[in-house]
Amino acid sequence: MGMPRRASARLPVAVLAVVAVLAVIAVVTLSPTGGRTSPAAADRQTVAALLDRVTVVDRRVRVLGYDRDQFGGWTSGVTADGGYCTSREAVLITTFGRRPGSAGPPSCPDPGPSAVDVYTGRRISPGEVEIDHVVPLAAAWDHGAHAWPRDRRVAFANDLALNLVAVGGPVNQAKSDGTPGEWLPPGDGAVPCAYVARYLTVSVSYGLTVSDADAAASRRSCRL
Repeated sequence: MGMPRRASARLPVAVLAVVAVLAVIAVVTLSPTGGRTSPAAADRQTVAALLDRVTVVDRRVRVLGYDRDQFGGWTSGVTADGGYCTSREAVLITTFGRRPGSAGPPSCPDPGPSAVDVYTGRRISPGEVEIDHVVPLAAAWDHGAHAWPRDRRVAFANDLALNLVAVGGPVNQAKSDGTPGEWLPPGDGAVPCAYVARYLTVSVSYGLTVSDADAAASRRSCRL
């Protein structure tokens, strides 16, 4: 792996919490215009701040040994309203809301009928979505997760607050395990900038590195 040229510094807890909230809000409330609006000021500020803190390496080096099983499966837990859901189900409920009349606690409610895909602005239904890891698991492995204990990898793969979002299957498959230097949501405005704000929030929160190409793509996306 390329040698780090900017040392990572952990954000103070209060600052990191604010950054995380800004990034999450930005991604969840994207305009359904396919990214044809200007980057949000909050996202630009978030990206600029995080680029000063994340460790940047020359390039992504593929680390041997990656397997999806290294990050475990979907975990289960009780939601705020008492339902018992897997992480995947919880993302669907967050994205689509609860379908009126669906079974409630202690089972997991059924999701609503449709929502806006935050990457493309298109309407999507629960049956056609895939759960995207904002920082793909294979990319995380290459950028530092290979050295983590298993329980940390499982927590990362099931991080509802930062790293999981429901999107249309085709766009998730197009992304594959790409990082910002390899893939960005379509468009050249608000959507890509909000995406890299969240991507960098995850990377800094977990101490993962990013490549030179990722940092450059982040700056371009947010017009920095």
